[in-house]
Amino acid sequence: MASEAELYCENCQCKEEKISICRFYMSGLRHQVNISGVTGARQVLSRAISELLERFRSSHEDLRAMRHNPDWADTVAFKLCLQIRESVLKAQPVSAPASLQSTLQQHFTTLSYALFSSETAHKCWTDNVNLSLHFTHHEGISLFTPLPGLGDFVSLEATGRGLHSAQSCLLHEGQEKLHKKSREILSTLSLKISLVVVACLIYPIVLMSFKQMTDWIHNYARNLKEKTEDLKRERRLAEDLLHQMLPKSVAKQLRKCQKVEAENYDQVTIFFSDIVGFTSIAASCTPLQVVEMLNNLYVCFDTRIESYDVYKVETIGDAYMVVSGLPERNGSRHADEIAKMSLDLVAAVRQVLIPHMPAGRLELRAGIHTGPCVAGVVGYKMPRYCLFGDTVNTASRMESTSLPQKIHISSATYEALLTDDAYEIELRGEIEVK
Repeated sequence: MASEAELYCENCQCKEEKISICRFYMSGLRHQVNISGVTGARQVLSRAISELLERFRSSHEDLRAMRHNPDWADTVAFKLCLQIRESVLKAQPVSAPASLQSTLQQHFTTLSYALFSSETAHKCWTDNVNLSLHFTHHEGISLFTPLPGLGDFVSLEATGRGLHSAQSCLLHEGQEKLHKKSREILSTLSLKISLVVVACLIYPIVLMSFKQMTDWIHNYARNLKEKTEDLKRERRLAEDLLHQMLPKSVAKQLRKCQKVEAENYDQVTIFFSDIVGFTSIAASCTPLQVVEMLNNLYVCFDTRIESYDVYKVETIGDAYMVVSGLPERNGSRHADEIAKMSLDLVAAVRQVLIPHMPAGRLELRAGIHTGPCVAGVVGYKMPRYCLFGDTVNTASRMESTSLPQKIHISSATYEALLTDDAYEIELRGEIEVK
């Protein structure tokens, strides 16, 4: 009863009160047993039990305890069994039925609920011959009914023995269940403690492993990003280099492993130029100085032609070849684009210094011709975008028969430039061209 008070009393004052009452009755019981001797000890014990049961009798608390903990039904059944037994033992043969029937009626609801809730109590009660007769069965459910017809001392004594047997059965089974429950709780608690210990040991390892894995993924992602940027940069460099060697449209087809077919162009304008007196200049300097001089010249030219709709075909020695109208057709603007570019290059060549002749200046001789031609990619290793046809030859002859710092144009180019009337063109006269 002290344990029940500790578990289910709702306020501390009530709990302390019941525990102190338990201690009071225990000390009082010891005193009465000592003064009564062996003969009166049984009556003293029975009277003390009755007083304790009356003191701690609360159906409301018992029902609430069973709702919270189904195992508490065994305790309730044991307590009611003890109460009924004490009532039966104190009853007289004549007055037994009425008093016992009244006592049982008071505990009828709680006892039925306890026996229905507890398999142990139900088994102990039904296995007892003297008590199993007092059950009603309805749709497979056994319910306890008060004990009727107890009119003689023999029935009272048999009922007392049955209650004693049920009480002993409940005590034995309750102890077994309690031990089993304790072992289960201890096993569960040990398992939880073991899991907590294992988790405490494993958690730092997992945390460190997770951190290392996170750092590795982070470093891998950073390295992958850097490699991707390097790859993109190298790809852009490769594409820029390819576009310097071949037109973008042609390079795009080659990257897709497509065959580049030769294409015919009805009207294009071709520009040729070379350095006046290049042979004598080259003879007076070392090969390295020649390379440096030509590099300075072509860097200047390459920078200037980016402002015009033209395509640089190639350089051969001091010869510089540019075309407009291919590979991207630009209508009738090709002659105008080449003419503007030619004037720009003739003016720019005077700014290029000769490394071994600081006082000298380069002079350009240029030639232009307009006409049809065929263009296509030639070769597999180091492929070149080449132009073919009489237009190429005629443009080259215009350059070779030109004068220093002059732009020699053919009659076809002259007619193409007349539409704009934006240039000063001087008739040179007839010359022999191979």
